[in-house]
Amino acid sequence: MPRLPRFLVPVLLPLGALVSLHAADSAGWKQAGWGGGGFYWATAYHPTRDGVIYLGGDCAGVYKTEDRGQHWRLINKGISSYAVYSLAVSPAEPETVFAATEEGLCRSRDGGETWQPLPRTGPKELHLTAERDKSVRAVAVDSKNGKNVYAASPGGKVYRSVDGGDTWTVSYERKEEAGGASGLRVQFGKINGEYFGDFVVPVTFPKDLKPAEVSGLGFSLQGENSSLPKDSFLVLKTASGVAYRSRNLREVYQGNTWKDVVLRAEDFIPDPDYAKQHPEAFQSAPSPVWDSVVRLDLACSGNLPAEATTARFGRFFFAAGPAREPQPRLVAFRDLGKEPPTQKFGNLHFGAPQAGTVYSVAVSPLNSADVVAATHDSGLVLSRDAGRTWTVLDTPKKAAHATFDPGRPGVIYGAFFADGIWRSEDFGKTWAALSQAATGKTQMREIVVSPANPLDLFALGYLEWNGAFFASHDGGKTWKNSSTVAVDAAANPTLDSVFNGTAQLSAPRNLTLNPRNPKELFIAGNWRCCLSTDAGQTWKEADRGTDISCITDIRFSKGKTYVTAMDEGTLVSENGGDTWRQLWPLAHTPGLSGHNWRVAVTEVNGAERILSTVSPWYQVPTCVVRSDDGGKTFQVAKAGLPAKEIHANTMWGQGHPRALAVDPKDPQTVYLGVDGDPSDGHNGGGIFRSRDGGTTWTQLPKQPGSRRMFYGLAVDPTDSKRIFWGGSGQGGGIYRSEDGGESWKHIFPNENFVWNVHVGAGGEVYGMGQQLWRSTDHGTTWKQLTQFKEQRSIVGFEVHPREPGTLWVSATTWDSSSKGAVYKSKDGGATWSDITGNLPFVKPQVLRFNSATNELWAGYVGLYKIKQ
Repeated sequence: MPRLPRFLVPVLLPLGALVSLHAADSAGWKQAGWGGGGFYWATAYHPTRDGVIYLGGDCAGVYKTEDRGQHWRLINKGISSYAVYSLAVSPAEPETVFAATEEGLCRSRDGGETWQPLPRTGPKELHLTAERDKSVRAVAVDSKNGKNVYAASPGGKVYRSVDGGDTWTVSYERKEEAGGASGLRVQFGKINGEYFGDFVVPVTFPKDLKPAEVSGLGFSLQGENSSLPKDSFLVLKTASGVAYRSRNLREVYQGNTWKDVVLRAEDFIPDPDYAKQHPEAFQSAPSPVWDSVVRLDLACSGNLPAEATTARFGRFFFAAGPAREPQPRLVAFRDLGKEPPTQKFGNLHFGAPQAGTVYSVAVSPLNSADVVAATHDSGLVLSRDAGRTWTVLDTPKKAAHATFDPGRPGVIYGAFFADGIWRSEDFGKTWAALSQAATGKTQMREIVVSPANPLDLFALGYLEWNGAFFASHDGGKTWKNSSTVAVDAAANPTLDSVFNGTAQLSAPRNLTLNPRNPKELFIAGNWRCCLSTDAGQTWKEADRGTDISCITDIRFSKGKTYVTAMDEGTLVSENGGDTWRQLWPLAHTPGLSGHNWRVAVTEVNGAERILSTVSPWYQVPTCVVRSDDGGKTFQVAKAGLPAKEIHANTMWGQGHPRALAVDPKDPQTVYLGVDGDPSDGHNGGGIFRSRDGGTTWTQLPKQPGSRRMFYGLAVDPTDSKRIFWGGSGQGGGIYRSEDGGESWKHIFPNENFVWNVHVGAGGEVYGMGQQLWRSTDHGTTWKQLTQFKEQRSIVGFEVHPREPGTLWVSATTWDSSSKGAVYKSKDGGATWSDITGNLPFVKPQVLRFNSATNELWAGYVGLYKIKQ
């Protein structure tokens, strides 16, 4: 990563103004984390520079190695998204690299050192994106002309560019008929990753209808014998903003005949979300007042990323006549067949069925006019005229990947998930299954042919979290499975699923071959990337520096640095991040392996007590790990903590123990925060207290008004009975207790999403929402310290312990974009400078200052530090 010139100096601007140039003291961010431990989805070799490999991860962007995987570095400058699911290097222009991300395509002209987002390729335009499990090899470049580029879309199309990616035209798309001409076909599901879909119908009360005549409203629809949603509700909104929700309508999608769905007053209740904030609104109108309705929202929810509910919708109407009348007069106010909705949200599609994903596309190295694409529902499709026309080949219908034999014209290989590996020797007219490549239900994802010997074939497959690599040296007649990886414990210190220095290949996603040395292979997959130099006979971990760990906390004690991470556990470094050692888990352990969220280190009787909070992957919803000897031994504590998973009113779908605070004056008193409301007879989350140093816990009988939270929990060091809690959503803000959690007062309603709370040594309180706020009177009054214009959240925060006027904040977004920054103030928040500098992941969620070394550490995706 290029360094900034030394002559740049910090610039201070008035309150809320932010610097567009990076300050000089920001040029020295250094990686302090380890490699591995996350999910890598894409990889590609440089075609001419030996040892250069590119790697893409699901949340960290792009990495580059120049020594065949011994060391890696992030190369994200200018990239639009950190979710990179496909990579391609131009054979004709070897320094040109394409990265397919969740936000669209990016191109680099300098070997990945800088990136340019390509215009109109985002999800709301051409949908030339790469997505999890929907992109195998989403970009292919003509080997002879680097201007000719093909891109596969999750939306079911192949696009072609003749100018290197600046502009695109549709080359292939599957044409489907909607089936029938009446009504509007609506598809809830299988469009994107959302778990809900919703469309809006504006309501105009018919002029020829008297309000007293109305006994209900409804709509007509025709099902398509599709799967039923988990839930479906019609929400009515009135002119005054009051909302009512219908009974669950999931059953109306059954069958395939037209029907009228009429809903009466008794079919509606006050909308629960609206009622929580406005209970008084329903005192005078417990049921809908029909002529006051101005908007309808019809929504479905459930496993919509994987399943679809489809139906045709016709008219929306009011029902006139007595409620008991079996066939009321229906007065339509909107016909969706003639006037479709203009507003829709979530996982929803209007019109003819949308074609399934195009997983990959490939160009023949022998003839640039030959292009093959792998689709979700049409198998392989082939073009012999550079994408002008296409032929659907007679293959299994769900195809992951296809490739041309680099030495024999007409030979095509395909990977077909559970149907295995197939080959054609006549441009796809006939096919033969190479069935030995797949065993059982293994999902074959990718096939690679050696350019040195066409009999050398390499295939990649997976079954859930297990992985399989297959090699054949006789053209696919026989195959050998080689899926054991020699781990590099120094590069990746995490010990989950390691046995005698080896691990099994886990969920591999991409296989690439060195064109200068076809015996050298590299695999991108889950937890460990690996390299083979003997044509796949043996594998060794090769991910030093591929820092993809989701760091959730950082603490310092007696020259050591402690961190917690999602999935990976709790680790310690005794040399400032040069090397790391796993504290727990020390093996794959049900009830312990999972997400570690917060860590606290205190000295008790001369020894270091370590506490970390955990959401195990399974068995125990929440637990606390405690060590009283600096991590040499530990115990899992769960007494008094929730015994059931919490889902109601949570930040990330499940209640996680993301908040931890030890009383600065009494290490035996510890507070723990778990988000989520009571439901289904369980007490939910909120604040828990331990009086014995974290071994046993009690849920506080009184809870703040919002239990939906992130990191917001702090004990005032000037008064142990004063506790602060940051809540989000309905009733969100900052709450204060003056009696050790026995009662709570809502003291900060300025923002209803508070991500973090900090109390300084002098009792000053900081709250982090979209802006940074400070109170110097324990929360009675507040001053806004930032005026950020971007829609971002401040999550990371730190105060210099010796210079309380020196503050740091990190601003982040909750998507995969690279829109974030780290800022510093030297005057208590009056002015700010941007110190993001060369930080390769610009959205850290944790900032901690090590006063012993004068270093600011930043963590979330990756771990970095800088002298301050």
